Amino acid sequence: IIGGTLLTGGRGTIIGSILGLMIFTVITNLFILNGLNTADQLVAKGAIIVVAVLLQRRSLTSHT
Repeated sequence: IIGGTLLTGGRGTIIGSILGLMIFTVITNLFILNGLNTADQLVAKGAIIVVAVLLQRRSLTSHT
């Protein structure tokens, strides 16, 4: 999802997956530097994934 692979199928790329991993690593580092506890980090990361899924669904429905 974050790396560019569709939930409905399709093909992702290694570059997209690596970029998605790097995005989450940067986000995790920012959370740690700001003193966010682990539970809040997990909630924030989950919210980011949910937003990404919703944006993906919205873009797929607008193209059909």
